Amino acid sequence: MTLAGGAAVATATGIGFAQSASAASSATGYGIDYSDASLTAGSVAAAGYGFVCRYLSWLPNSKVLTLSEAQALTAAGLGIVSNWESDGLQSWQSSVPSNPYSQGAGHATEAQRQALANGMPSSRPIYFSVDFDLQPSMYSALNSYFDGVASVIGRSRTGAYGGYHVIQELFDSGKIAWGWQTYAWSGGNWDSRAQLRQVQNGITVAGKDADLDQAMAADFGQWGGKGGGGGGVILPSWPNITDGMTGPSVQAAQYLLRYHGASITADGQFGPATLTATKSFQSAHGLGVDGQIGPQTWSALIVQVQQGSSGDAVRAAQVELNRFGYGLTVDGSFGSGTNSAARAFQSAHGLGVDGQVGPQTWQMLVGTGNGASGGGTVAPPWPNVIDGDTGNNVLAAQYLLRYHGASITADGQFGPATLTATKSFQSAHGLGVDGQIGPQTWSALIVQVQQGSSGDAVRAAQVELNKFGYGLTVDGSFGSGTNSAARAFQSAHGLGVDGQIGPQTWQMLVGS
Repeated sequence: MTLAGGAAVATATGIGFAQSASAASSATGYGIDYSDASLTAGSVAAAGYGFVCRYLSWLPNSKVLTLSEAQALTAAGLGIVSNWESDGLQSWQSSVPSNPYSQGAGHATEAQRQALANGMPSSRPIYFSVDFDLQPSMYSALNSYFDGVASVIGRSRTGAYGGYHVIQELFDSGKIAWGWQTYAWSGGNWDSRAQLRQVQNGITVAGKDADLDQAMAADFGQWGGKGGGGGGVILPSWPNITDGMTGPSVQAAQYLLRYHGASITADGQFGPATLTATKSFQSAHGLGVDGQIGPQTWSALIVQVQQGSSGDAVRAAQVELNRFGYGLTVDGSFGSGTNSAARAFQSAHGLGVDGQVGPQTWQMLVGTGNGASGGGTVAPPWPNVIDGDTGNNVLAAQYLLRYHGASITADGQFGPATLTATKSFQSAHGLGVDGQIGPQTWSALIVQVQQGSSGDAVRAAQVELNKFGYGLTVDGSFGSGTNSAARAFQSAHGLGVDGQIGPQTWQMLVGS
């Protein structure tokens, strides 16, 4: 989340949304937060989101919510969540204020004034941002700050945005009634008491940057439009379909590949031709070329189909609908029967009922149940490692950056030097320059290492192997001990056992 210099945070992949206005007008489980006030309510609604989290801050500031914007959001049926962020308390990293209670009260006073002026009912909560990896040594000041907030708006209306440990501390100490937890600084942990989660950053809505949020409760503090989002749908994850698998979801993927020009047979068997077609599609669309049909590839493959549509994309939808017993003829013609089946599926799964098979319906179709089986081992997704993170994945990434020429210390702490090195690496390799080490950056960073290799790339592999208890000396020498550990890891995780740490072993190491 960014406002006045805040750090962009959170990560996830593979979440899709319906594109129709009618779908957007019903409650969904997802919304966005953004600081670009030029993003229109109509664009947000058309993209299928049910709510927005918008900012309050010291004025003048062009990024804060205004009355006219709140009215437009309400008219579009979008729920609004109010969040105060001046600097997200990041100034505390240099110096904690002597009177955090007074600071909290001051922030809450201005936040309340702006929120009420924008039309927020006086009973609704306001979230206050803690936009850095606040350490336990600051908990006393943190609690005092939120006591100050509560002194103005009341404890029942006091909320916090932050990582897992901040949200946990504030809930445990009784300082907040509302939690908006980000993935960042959370180590994969989620506090079940948080009504909101920030799960992905850097998405694009109508050409504007935004972050993705997931409602975890029917009431997460929203006001304004009726499309609040909390009582709606939580979409399943896109499955990974890989070489050797069979089933209707493989066939649907094949039909979608055919729609995009592949000359393959849609037989429901993921063989060499489908593998080649998948890699060609991924290459043509700027995706990581791994031959697996995972979240990013599914999102690029699917196209909206509706009554009157025809062709292989319709066949893919018919195949998926038939998994749920609709008994359609897979003829590629989206007629009244397919329309009725799509509407019945949407109704049964809590989606907006419009008969259009768009991104949200596609994801619910493909991700629900088990549409493919067999095949080899599927590696977990690459994680996003970002500014402020710490740990073994950060340390391994630093060693890999050093292998590629960066002059940084490998200390396991993602600070300014690592951020600069990451951006330089991304720029040099034609990647999106965001400073985050995500799937594409990991794929470019890794290099194959094996017995006889030496240097920082080996150190990275040794660090990752040690996550699994192998107790290697991180000396950069790929000797018999590292070879044995690599083979043991591969065997334990269903990989081909050759002792070479190539792309699949790297991904299993880093992503697990």
